[in-house]
Amino acid sequence: HHGDHTWGNHVFPGASIISHNLCRHELIATGVMDTGLLNTVFPDLDFTGAAVTPSHITIEKELTLHIDDQEAKLIHFGQGHTIDDLIVYLPREDIIFTGDLIFLYSMPLAMEGSFAGWIKNMGLMTELGAKTYVPGHGPVCDKEGLKECLDYLVLVQKEARKRFDKGMTTDEAAKDIDLGHYKKWANPERILANIERLWREFRGEDPATSKLDVVDVFFRMATFATGI
Repeated sequence: HHGDHTWGNHVFPGASIISHNLCRHELIATGVMDTGLLNTVFPDLDFTGAAVTPSHITIEKELTLHIDDQEAKLIHFGQGHTIDDLIVYLPREDIIFTGDLIFLYSMPLAMEGSFAGWIKNMGLMTELGAKTYVPGHGPVCDKEGLKECLDYLVLVQKEARKRFDKGMTTDEAAKDIDLGHYKKWANPERILANIERLWREFRGEDPATSKLDVVDVFFRMATFATGI
């Protein structure tokens, strides 16, 4: 339901928009964020004309589309990057359009999702046996690209748990964790948002109901980035 995947759908008039049912709900409930605020947080981007177009068709678990001789499976594995992720699997071509379940060379962001769920979903996606993955962010890759993203999630979850158990604050943990070679990826400040999510996850809170203040987190990430 994030704006970088949905706020431009209106430029395809006549197209049937398909999403998870929770995606439609989130889009209607949240709308487009204040564009003035967005331009402050993301000064290099232009949000003029951003609009919400609720999906026309929603699914709960899986839907198979047959278009001429093309088969496409839309699959929801459960909470991951967000609560409403979908992948598109083309079995004949061995291709998966992963949505934001794969970030490559850009730091994964689980602010509105679940680390445990995301890690589980990466395993389920691997079991489909695709040869080619088209990430939501980053270049087309093979299973090694999937593993790179998965390894980041596992690393951050493991290191965050140690610091949670020590009683660190989220800011302290974000500054303390050594991301290794992932520090070279774009947007390393996202570690702060990921730690905020993990603290709630470690307390047993559900991502669907335990939501972060997105505006607050974005501004804190911007401040955090200046110190990296």
